[in-house]
Amino acid sequence: MALSGFFEPRILGTTIGLALLLGILAVAAPGPLVTIRPVDPDTGRVVLNSPQDVNAAGTNQKFAPGSFDATEYVAGIWSSKVAPWAADHAADLDQLLAALDRDPEQAEQQYGVVSGGDTHNFLVKGQARVASVDTSTPVGQIALVDPSGEDHAISLAAGPLVFGTALRDAFPFLQLNDFTNQMQYASVAKAMNKQALEQAYKGISIDQLKGKTLQFTGAFAASPDGSISIVPIDVKVGS
Repeated sequence: MALSGFFEPRILGTTIGLALLLGILAVAAPGPLVTIRPVDPDTGRVVLNSPQDVNAAGTNQKFAPGSFDATEYVAGIWSSKVAPWAADHAADLDQLLAALDRDPEQAEQQYGVVSGGDTHNFLVKGQARVASVDTSTPVGQIALVDPSGEDHAISLAAGPLVFGTALRDAFPFLQLNDFTNQMQYASVAKAMNKQALEQAYKGISIDQLKGKTLQFTGAFAASPDGSISIVPIDVKVGS
């Protein structure tokens, strides 16, 4: 008699028995069949757990995956948190450039924000003249004349697409542990980039900016080649 034929019925019977037992236990288990969850007051989305309790456990489940809308979330914090924080904490670009030239590591410690990995992100404000405008690709750029008088490659993102997470990562109150998963966290970065460009260039004809002087506030991430590509959240056009 083949061993496989001998064991297969017994394995099948054991499996069925375990399944029935688990089913009985599930039905007999105490507790409600429906769980009522609270709603986050900032977003109106379902809150799965206490963020503080779950953060301490390292597995945040604040926002139910199917209920989170990054665009609504960003719109809800933009005027109350993002814009005020940038206004209060943005470093003067001239001072930051001088500090980076003098001692990059010290400047990163003083002005930078690290959010995962080791890339430093900076909030800056400044004024500079537009050297050129390139909107020939979806990742448009506005090249600026270095206001420090040196030769730094500085530009403002013109969009409509912006790659990277520098804007999100420049705000220390936006951390991965504040969200259910990496997908939500990434969607916030994308929504912030979109919101930033819409706000910064509202009523501005980007293609007409060459030679103009801009006042701006925005964020950028440290780059190995030293170039500075700022995602603007506020732009004002001078003469």
